[in-house]
Formats: sequence, C-alpha cells, structure tokens
Amino acid sequence: MLEPRILFVSKPMAPPWNDGSKNLVRDIAANLTRARAAVMITKGGEPIGPRVSAEPIYRDAGRFAPSVTANARVALRLLTGDPLDAWHFVFAPNPLSSSVALFAKMARRAAGWRGRVVQTVASAPRTFDGAARWIFGDVVVTLSEHTRQGLFGAGVNADLLRVIPPCARAPRVLSQDERARVRARYHIGDGPVVLYPGDYEVSHGAQTVAAAVPAIVRAFPDTTIVFACRKKKSDAKIAQRIIERDLDRCGAAAKTRHLGEVSSMADLLSIASVVAFPVDDLYGKVDLPLVLLEAMALGIPLVVARGGPLETFDFAPMVNPGDPHALAEHVIELLANEDIARAIGRQGMHMYHARYTPEIVASAYDDLYAELLG
Repeated sequence: MLEPRILFVSKPMAPPWNDGSKNLVRDIAANLTRARAAVMITKGGEPIGPRVSAEPIYRDAGRFAPSVTANARVALRLLTGDPLDAWHFVFAPNPLSSSVALFAKMARRAAGWRGRVVQTVASAPRTFDGAARWIFGDVVVTLSEHTRQGLFGAGVNADLLRVIPPCARAPRVLSQDERARVRARYHIGDGPVVLYPGDYEVSHGAQTVAAAVPAIVRAFPDTTIVFACRKKKSDAKIAQRIIERDLDRCGAAAKTRHLGEVSSMADLLSIASVVAFPVDDLYGKVDLPLVLLEAMALGIPLVVARGGPLETFDFAPMVNPGDPHALAEHVIELLANEDIARAIGRQGMHMYHARYTPEIVASAYDDLYAELLG
C-alpha cells in the first residue's frame, strides 16, 4: 500500500498550542513522509501542513476536555465518513471516549472496513487498576516504558504494546534584546532564573520547589524562582495561596514570581538557568512533558523526580519526591558550576536530537503504519 491514509482522532488541531496531546498530533501528522494524515480542525481553521488534509469537525478549539457535543460530532464522523486506511486515536484512556471508539470500530468492521486502529495513550490514567477495559486499539502506543509496564500490569496483552516517545519542536533561540524584554515583561531581574513549569494542585512539585527557595536564594540572592503553572482543577487557587503564604512567612516571597498560564513557555525557557521539575504525579500530562523536551533542545539543565517516567532523562540530576533539600543542593550546584550545568545541558540536547524531534518520532509512526497495513 502506497502512502496509507491515517485519520487522527484527537482534540481539535487549532491554537492555542498549549496542550501536550494536541501538539503531539500536530507534530507527528505534519512530519509523516510515508503516510498521509487527516486531522480534525475547527470550522474555518488553518491546515497544519502541506501533506495533511483537514476535516472541520469541531465548532471551536474548546478547552482541555472536549464537550459532549464535540464527542458526538467525532463519533458521527467515525461512523459515517470515509474511514481511510487506519484510525489513530490520541487521548488519555477514559470511559466515554474509549467506549465511543470501540463502538465505532466494531460498527465499521461489521460494515466491511478492514482498517487498523492505533491507540496512543497520551497520558497515563489516574490509576492503572481497571485501565485495560479502556484499551481498544489493534496496537497500543505508550509514551514511556513506565506507562507500558503499568498497562501490562493491568492486564493489557504485551503483544499489543509499543513505546514511542513524544516529540516537541525546538524553540527559537531568542536574541539578547528579546530575552531582556521577557525579563522586563515579568519583572525579573538580571540574575539566574529557576523555572518550575508544573502544577500547584496535582503533584507535590510546587510545594517541593517552594520549600527549596530559601536555601537557593541564600546561596544566590539575585535568583528568581518562577512558577509558571496552568490551573486545571478547581483547587489550584487554594494550593497556590498556601504556597504563597508559606513563602511569605519564610521571607522568600519577593524572590518568586507566580505567572499562571503564560502565552509562551518558550519565552521563559529562553531566560531559564535551570528547570526544576520534581513532579511526582504526571496525571493529565504527557508522560515526558513537552516543556522538558523544549528545555533539552535549548541545552537547559533539568532537575527531575525519580520513581516515574522522568527517570528516562538519566542525564539529569534526580531527587526523591518531596525532598526540597536535595532539590536545593542540585539547583545550587548547577548555578554555582557553569561547567557542570553546561555538560548536563549538552547531554540533554544530545538526547533530544536522538529521540524526541518531530522527524524522528513521526518516522517511528511511519514504520508502525507500514507494519500494520502491510
């Protein structure tokens, strides 16, 4: 079969590009060279690549979870539109979406379709207990070995499971003047910047970073610790207020910035000396968050939590979840020793170019489609 046609079933391919699973589909579809992708966009939306066809399924870009109406429109497309040669679903397993996908697959096959179904698990479920019931693909792709092992332990057939990592576009390197404007925009001085691009409310990452702030600023008083945290749950504001209160009580609040959801994480990465990501719960996130891949592409050193999928980044210093003392020690060492920071940054950049570029990951999916479709 020459250039198989792949229908991606995902959130709408439309800005803002601030969602890991959505960006993953965009970058895979736009970089396929042996298959042709069709993606779902909003009415009047723009195509994402010259080799990618676009179907206006969605009314608007929506938020992070598609509405019931949006899911119904997707289901109608699957049941009545051209099925193409394969369907590629990219989302976190959940009862509603998985049930609709399985029903559509069975209905089209009963009508004679012989296409194949790929299911990419965009983020791990809250718990793997019972997760096997939401697996419906002819092949199931996880973004990390950690999630593959979790699904296997939950009863998913090992023969169905593959690991293909996520990808991210390398951010543009900003000029010195542009970086100065970023600092001015967020009222950040000329000193080192430690960036935490995680969450307040799901993991213990923000609390761990906040508890490390006093030690970091004692060692480097001109350092600014930036919390760039998108709020996904209703208790995020409460969690942020508690952290800000604790920082104020220890006299370190002035050394931090709480920016919320930013329009360009790449701008913050351009001024970051270190990315601190001691996140112990990646629920709702891509297994290897794209902001970390972008930091690696820029050669920025990371400090991450051990015990989960982030252990893939074996070049980076690791801390036990909830250990602010170890986090502070690693950050201080990276700020104090430019040679060590540069060496870790180079290792991360090398790993990015070897595993996580859109071209490399799209090629792995090209291989997978060819295998499935003969």
